[in-house]
Amino acid sequence: MRARSGHIKFDKKVKWKNLVTAFRPLFLKFLEETQQLPEDMESVDVLIEENLRDLRNNRKPEGYNREGLMRMIFPISNEIEFYLYGRGKTIEVARVTEQLSRILQKYRLKHTIEWDRLKIFADKKEA
Repeated sequence: MRARSGHIKFDKKVKWKNLVTAFRPLFLKFLEETQQLPEDMESVDVLIEENLRDLRNNRKPEGYNREGLMRMIFPISNEIEFYLYGRGKTIEVARVTEQLSRILQKYRLKHTIEWDRLKIFADKKEA
């Protein structure tokens, strides 16, 4: 499957704080699968802790919005959701999104996956 973005939308019963236990394995899997895991694990631990602090306080986390092949974005929204946006091979976005979905299933976090829901790219397809 080819996708430029993979959107994970959580069930209405899921709150930000419900993601606390799943976040570390989710984030590490994202970095590993996208080959963005730095040698310096200390910086990764700081990023994870900053995101966990927000989640523990039931707030939207930052995610991973750095220069690279793929980003994990938690958009400003009234819904509990995040998406992966890839700038490289579109097939990788689908594969990594599916991998992260499996981790969320393991932690029993009910969610759905949608593909290519970014408005900016949807407008370009229609033109």
